Amino acid sequence: MAERGRPGPPVAVVAASDAEAASAARALGRRLPGVVLAPASLDGYLRAAEAPLRIVLCVGNGTVARTRAFLNRAVDRLLWPSPPADLLDAVAGLLPEAALRSRSGPRREAPAGPRSALLLEGPIDAGRARAALRSAPREWIVESVRHVRVGSRGMAALARAGVTWSALAPVELLAVRAEAPLPPGLRLPAGVPVWLSAPRSA
Repeated sequence: MAERGRPGPPVAVVAASDAEAASAARALGRRLPGVVLAPASLDGYLRAAEAPLRIVLCVGNGTVARTRAFLNRAVDRLLWPSPPADLLDAVAGLLPEAALRSRSGPRREAPAGPRSALLLEGPIDAGRARAALRSAPREWIVESVRHVRVGSRGMAALARAGVTWSALAPVELLAVRAEAPLPPGLRLPAGVPVWLSAPRSA
């Protein structure tokens, strides 16, 4: 991740709280030498306009229910795919630089047949999202997950209305750091490494 003598791209260390993120970043500094680490809570990361797109999700020694709730919420809220290829090609004519950033990330499967999507540039708050529901498309393309400033209830209501999201600058999950084996029932992407912290000496 970092060449000798040259820092690698910055990585956000995202946890349920600022304190957990700071503690995890200190530990990860030994695993990722030469990489600039930016600790943040999940909500803090979503508010940070220039936060790194490469992240490590971190969980501590909380309950199974808390671990599952945090990781599933983080996956749902952060790991939006790139638009399908045909929609990305259409967006490229409007936002060529943003569309180019999206070509290497995971991509949502394109359903058969003609369809339309809604491109939402800039910040999207709850009011703008409600207004967007008045148009027919339910496939919404945003520049970044960090541009969506809608709370959990609002996001759940949008999901019930059939809204699906994709991002022109998708977040890349490098790994999950945990202090204990992860519980079943998580919606983590296949193949994501899990870094278990070393047990503390007595």
